Amino acid sequence: MKNIIIGTSCYQNAKSGNTVSITGDGGNAWGYYGPAYKKLAPSWKLYEYWRDNPDDLSDVKLIEYYIQEYFNHRLANLNTKELLYEFKERFGKEIILLCHELPSNSNIMTKQNFCHRRVDADFIELTTGIVIPEITIDEQGKTTLQKQPDYKPMLKRLMK
Repeated sequence: MKNIIIGTSCYQNAKSGNTVSITGDGGNAWGYYGPAYKKLAPSWKLYEYWRDNPDDLSDVKLIEYYIQEYFNHRLANLNTKELLYEFKERFGKEIILLCHELPSNSNIMTKQNFCHRRVDADFIELTTGIVIPEITIDEQGKTTLQKQPDYKPMLKRLMK
């Protein structure tokens, strides 16, 4: 199961590979028309709260809120081994999970570069031990690792 998902990326940074969108529209709004797995997309209500930030939360508080709501809505009852099996059956191996937000390229948590794909990757790591890095991949298939904030401490608190 280790090589089912080899990384996460954004539409802009994944120029080749076995890509799979995990956004609500499958990436169409960003010009992506490849395979999609919409079951990991955040709810529209959560997306709107995130976008509008009606309570004027700081970036870190907004991220904490998002992760809690996303965890409750998508991850709390998710069996990651079954998810990986389903991915393998539907999409094959060496999948790159995509969303539209650019990577942060640092360990600092900001709203601008936060994306649920990294929450999914950290959740999979916590539940299976499989590390899924943030990557860029060029037309020739060369991958480059990108730094990302670590959301595992927030997820661990929710998983207790």
